[in-house]
Amino acid sequence: MGNRSTAFLILLFLLIVAAACILEEGPPEPVAATASPDVFSAERALAFLNAFATEPHPVGSAEHDRVREYLVSQLTNLGVLPEIQHTVGVTPRYQVAGTVENIVARLKGSSGATDAVALVAHYDSVAAGPGAGDDGAGVAALLETLRALRAGPALQNDLIFLFTDGEEDGLLGASAFVAEHPWAKDAHVVINFEARGNSGASQMFETSAGNGRLIDLFAQAAPHPSGSSLTYEIYKHMPNDTDMTVFKKSGAAGLNFAFIGHWEAYHTPLDNTQLLDRGSLQQHGENALSLARRLGNADLMQLQDRDAVYFSLPRNLFPHYSSRFIWPLAIGSGFFLLAVMFYAKGAWESRLPGILAGLFAHLGVLVLLLLLGMGYIFGLRWLHFNFLADGNFEQNPFYALGLISLLTALQSALYKLLRKKIVAPSLFLGGALLIFAFVLMASKWLPGGTFLFVWPLLAALLATVTVAFRPGRLSFSAACLLCLLSLPGLVLFALVLKGSYTAVGLSSMGARLMSFMFALCFLLLSPLLESLFAANRNLLPLASILAAIGFCVAGSWTARYSPAHPKPSMLSYALDTGTGKALWTSSAARVDPWAEHYVSASPVHAKLPDFYPEWLPFEFLQHEAPALPLLPPQAELLENSVAGETRALHLRITSRRHARVIHVGIAQTEVLNASVNGHDLGKPSEARWYQPGHWTFDYANPPAKGIDLQLRVQGTGLVSLVLIDRSSGLPSIPGANLLPRPPDSMPFHGGDQTMVRRTFVF
Repeated sequence: MGNRSTAFLILLFLLIVAAACILEEGPPEPVAATASPDVFSAERALAFLNAFATEPHPVGSAEHDRVREYLVSQLTNLGVLPEIQHTVGVTPRYQVAGTVENIVARLKGSSGATDAVALVAHYDSVAAGPGAGDDGAGVAALLETLRALRAGPALQNDLIFLFTDGEEDGLLGASAFVAEHPWAKDAHVVINFEARGNSGASQMFETSAGNGRLIDLFAQAAPHPSGSSLTYEIYKHMPNDTDMTVFKKSGAAGLNFAFIGHWEAYHTPLDNTQLLDRGSLQQHGENALSLARRLGNADLMQLQDRDAVYFSLPRNLFPHYSSRFIWPLAIGSGFFLLAVMFYAKGAWESRLPGILAGLFAHLGVLVLLLLLGMGYIFGLRWLHFNFLADGNFEQNPFYALGLISLLTALQSALYKLLRKKIVAPSLFLGGALLIFAFVLMASKWLPGGTFLFVWPLLAALLATVTVAFRPGRLSFSAACLLCLLSLPGLVLFALVLKGSYTAVGLSSMGARLMSFMFALCFLLLSPLLESLFAANRNLLPLASILAAIGFCVAGSWTARYSPAHPKPSMLSYALDTGTGKALWTSSAARVDPWAEHYVSASPVHAKLPDFYPEWLPFEFLQHEAPALPLLPPQAELLENSVAGETRALHLRITSRRHARVIHVGIAQTEVLNASVNGHDLGKPSEARWYQPGHWTFDYANPPAKGIDLQLRVQGTGLVSLVLIDRSSGLPSIPGANLLPRPPDSMPFHGGDQTMVRRTFVF
C-alpha cells in the first residue's frame, strides 16, 4: 500500500470513527402512543407533560397549585391512592426552609414486606420557565411508568412514587420526606430523575457507595444504558446537588439520571414541551420502567457490593467491572510498558535518555495546548464583547470544532518538530510514561476514571510491539490492525470530548478540559499518526489550520442572540425602604437596547451587597429607579431573653406583599442555632456558605400569617436584622412606559423580580 493511500485511509478512519462516536451517542427514538400497554411510550408521557408543564410553577405560585391538583388526579386515575405531605422542609446545608407539598403514592408489591423502591422527580419549576425538562420530563416519565406497570404483572417489592416539592429552592421536599414521612425508612433504593437542558441521553451520572450490584442490575435492565464512572467521580467533586443528595445522606442506595443537552434552555422559557427532545423523555422512561421491574423483583437487602468501573459505548454497549481490578490493571500496564521499553531498546535503539526527552516534550506540549485553549476562549470572549455580535459563543458547535482544529494544528506541528530530534518510538514511549503516571494518579484519587487511561495505553503498547513504527510501507493488514488497536483511545476520548462540551461548553473550564483531553488522545494515537506523518508531514497541520479558520468564521456568524437563541438575563427592581432608594439591576454582562431602557447606556457595574451576599461572585448593571411605596417585610419581636453571654429571640416575620421568598440576614453577630416554625435549621457553622459573624436564611412560600423564627446568638448586645422579600415580576410604575422583553431576550433562573429590603434592630 502506498504512503499516500495509507495516509488517506488513516485520516478517513479517524474522521469516520470520531464522527460516528459523536453522532451515534444519543437518546433512542420515541415510542408511539399505539405501542403495547406494558411498554414505555414517550408520546403517551408527553400527554401528561402537555397538561401541566405549560407555565412556570414555582412553589408558592397559583400555577403550582394547579399542577399539584392535576398530578393528584392522574395518580388517582392510574389506580393508586396519592397523599399530600404538607409540611415545612428544611435543608441545613443551604440554610433554607419552606412550606412544601410533596405528592406520594405507593404501588403495593406481592411480598407483603415493607421494603420499597422509591422513584423520585420534583414537580416544582423555577420562576423563569415552565420546567418541561427540569423536571417535568421526570414527572411525566414516572406517571407513564406507573401506567405501564399497572398493565403488567405485580412486582414483589413495593414502589413508592414520590413527586417532591421545593427542589429548586433547596431540596426542601426531599428533606421533608426523609425527615418526617413514615415511608422514608422503607425506601432502600432511590431512582431519581433530573435534567439540565432539554435534549441528549438520559445518563446515570451519580450513584451511591458500594454500587457494584446496582451497576450490574442497571446494565442488565436498561435497553439503552448511558453513563460512566468517570462522570460520577467528577460529579462527586462538584458543588451541585439534587434530591439524591438528601437520600444518600439518609443512607439509601440510589441511581441518579439526567439529560444535559442544550443547557441553554436550563431554567429559561426555552425549557418547554415544544423544544423538549422526545428521545430524552423516552430514555428517561425506559430507565425508570426497566429499573422498577428489575429492582421490584430484587432482594433489596443485597444491593451492596464493591464499587464498579463502567462506561457506555455506541450501540448500547456498557462495559463494567469491579474496582478490585483497578490496581492489578494499573500494575500490569506498568510491567507491559517496561517490557515494551526493553523491546524498543533492541528494535529501534530507543534508550532511556530519548524516552525521558519524549516525556518532557509531551509535558511541554500539554502545557502549550492548555494555554492555547485558555487563550482561545479569552479571545472569543474579548471579540464578542468588543467587536462581534453579542451571543452565546460557549455553546456554539462551530467554535468548538474550531478549537479542536487549532489544537490539531498545533500538536501536529509540534510533533513534526519533535520528530526531528527524537525518534518516533522514544517519543511515544515518553508519552506512554506520562499516561502511565495518569493511570497511577487516577487509581489513587479518581478510580472511576481509570478506564480512560489504562485501556488505550494497553492497546497503544500492543500496537507498538506488533505493527507500529516499522520501516518501509505499511501493508493493508498491518494498517487495519493499527486502526483496530487505536479504537480504544479514539472512541473513549472522542466520547469524553463530546461529553465535556455538552456539559460545560466552551467555558474557561470547558476549554481547558477539552485541550487536556485532546492532548492525551493525540499522544495515545501516535502509533497510528506516525504512519500518517510518514506519508505527508504537512497535510494535517495545514488542513487543520484551514478548517479552524472556516469554523471560526462560521462561529462568528452564528453565535449571536436571536428569537431562536434569546439572551438570558435577570432584571430586578430593588428597593431599600430604610434609605428610600431604589435601583434597576440587570445580570447581563453588557448593555443591550432593552436593558438600556432600565439601567441606562452607562450603568454602574458592581456587586449588590445590600441584596445579595458579599461573597457571591456576581456583578450587576445598576441604575437609579423611582422609589415606589411598596410594603416592606415586617419583623415583630415576640420574646426576648438573656442567659449568660447568649441571647434568645423569638420573631414573627411576614411579607406584607405576599412575596414568594423571604430572606433573613444577620451581620456582625454569631448565630449559635436557629429554628423556624419549630423545625431546627441545623448548625450554622456546618452550612455550605457559612461566614463567621454573618448568618443568612431563606424561607420559600411563607404562609400569610408569617413564619416564627427563633434564634440564639452569642452576646447580649443589639441584633441587626435584614429582611428582603422577593416576588416574581416587576412592579408597575405610574406614568412609566416599561418595555416588555423583546423576542431575542429571556429571563432565567428566578426570573425578573422585585426585591424590597428593610432593616430592624432588636
